[in-house]
Amino acid sequence: MVSRARRLARPVVLVLCLLSGVAGEAGAGALAVSWTDYAVDEDGFLVERRLAAGGVFEQVAVQAANAQAFFDRGVAAGGTYCYRVRSFNALGTSPYSDEGCGTAVATESPVVVTLDRTVYRQSDSMIATVQSLGDFAAAVDVYVIVQVPGGTLSLQLDGRLVPGLVPLVRNIVPPTMAAPFTFPLATAPPGTYTWMAGVTAPGTLTTVAPLSTTTFTVTP
Repeated sequence: MVSRARRLARPVVLVLCLLSGVAGEAGAGALAVSWTDYAVDEDGFLVERRLAAGGVFEQVAVQAANAQAFFDRGVAAGGTYCYRVRSFNALGTSPYSDEGCGTAVATESPVVVTLDRTVYRQSDSMIATVQSLGDFAAAVDVYVIVQVPGGTLSLQLDGRLVPGLVPLVRNIVPPTMAAPFTFPLATAPPGTYTWMAGVTAPGTLTTVAPLSTTTFTVTP
């Protein structure tokens, strides 16, 4: 079967830090693959991947006509992978492109909460530091919340924890920063709690990046 789709250019592998997975998730990585679309009658593109060290190519994505990039979130951080691309249409497939290879970088969330420890007594105070890792492409709302028995509390810039989902900041491009907050734990019942941090499209609860989570335990 002969394809009328033209041969593609060599895919250029771009190593990017993508916002995927949960911060701290071991092994999560990402790679971006791009190519030049020389085909004029394609129905789409088939993207194949292999481990650079003698792996066998397997198809990992089908991209639409005129696509020129694929973000691969199914790789391990630190692993080196090679890709090849070919176009297809009703008559068949084009020859493969040349290969492009790259090493996956670790992925992380753009906002995280770090703690001075993970286990506290009720007589302790907790220092929770909100870190913005920067590199935001557009304005967002930032939420930093803690899950407690029976509900959710949202952190505010003045250090208060208020009930419900209330943004820490609204409709801004967050700078790279680290802001510490101190919380006495005398009124916290013993148990395990979770801080969550994330960003949404302004005025909505639509996340534009993954949430990060940080757990801690309160003991008597």
